[in-house]
Amino acid sequence: MTIDVLCKVVDNYGDIGVVYRLARALSELDPAPVLRIVVDDLRAFSLLEPLVRPDVAVQTVRGWTIVDWMGPTVADAGSYEAVYGQAGPRVVLECFACGRPDWFEAMLFDDDDDGSQKTIVNIEYLSAEPYADEFHRLPSLTRSGSVRKHMFMPGFTPGTGGLILDSAFVAAKARCSEPAGLAVERGLLLAGAGLEMLPSDGLSADGTVGMFWVLVFSYERDYARIVADLAAFNAKRPVLVLVASGKSEPCFMRAWEDAGRPFRVLRLPFLPQETWDRVLLASDFLFVRGEDSMARAALSGRPFLWHAYPQAEAHQLVKVRALLERMRAHFDPQDFRYVEETFLAFNDRLADGAAVAGTERVTRLLEADARMLHGFSSFADALAANGNLADALMTFLCGMV
Repeated sequence: MTIDVLCKVVDNYGDIGVVYRLARALSELDPAPVLRIVVDDLRAFSLLEPLVRPDVAVQTVRGWTIVDWMGPTVADAGSYEAVYGQAGPRVVLECFACGRPDWFEAMLFDDDDDGSQKTIVNIEYLSAEPYADEFHRLPSLTRSGSVRKHMFMPGFTPGTGGLILDSAFVAAKARCSEPAGLAVERGLLLAGAGLEMLPSDGLSADGTVGMFWVLVFSYERDYARIVADLAAFNAKRPVLVLVASGKSEPCFMRAWEDAGRPFRVLRLPFLPQETWDRVLLASDFLFVRGEDSMARAALSGRPFLWHAYPQAEAHQLVKVRALLERMRAHFDPQDFRYVEETFLAFNDRLADGAAVAGTERVTRLLEADARMLHGFSSFADALAANGNLADALMTFLCGMV
């Protein structure tokens, strides 16, 4: 089966991150489909997968054909013809309602076509809300009777398509699940990424490997209270905070500096996706944002806090509460009460400022005992048991064509 995967990068790197992960997972199936990926921001793609060349309109990477969304120009018309001249689109993944390029639309709905059935599947954004089960695989109309369209919902229940379980993530999780494997993985990450640690006073690699790793990757916010909790925890167990490149880096670093640099910080460069997964899985506690990193955190089994994208009238709390309801059954009620309070406090405002400050405290999560840790790992096990979204998607597609 040849599948065309369409992606517009409209949400930082989140959209292309999910598409890249899905492509990797689909290519690991047996038999694997042939993939043609049409994307509007090759530069963003190249940051996640360095083999992608931002200035090449048609290229082959990992066995996939990658095509620039802008379509053929005089200079590269022959390359597009070579890709689509013999085999036009038949099965299309339209990711996150991104629409279709005009040149692609013309091929898909060509009136001179042979009339064979074509299929569009809209891969929707991840949601824990009940509508994900209701909308999963629902059909919708197109302007041609020969082009069918369905929705496909990633999700947290057996009634959805589940989450993407790519082999690199699964293997890294297995390595990090045992103390010896975790120590080796951390050592490799520290040695191979050229990371800048502050303060840089010659701490040994062994000392760094044994610290409590906290990954910070969120939207902009006031981190003063969280830095205070991390500082207090650092007095009991040495902390290393890994600060991801992006929106949360300047605000976290400012709070850390204002607090007098009370623990060690390691600033991360922008990392390729598979290296990012390894860092996430090698950490003890996670502050995450976005769809893909939240899904990875949930599957990791590590304690985490999700920073949902702030929306008008605090609609982000609807999404947070929906996720919490999926997690509830896996925790002791007393433990879950604290998890719930912390998640909601972490997400209860649109912005921080002199007159607006949250009440979140993370000490209890940092000090999670075996019972609370079991809640997070049980949630991860349940998500993995729902199956691999790539498998579910191919089963659905094979039943359609």
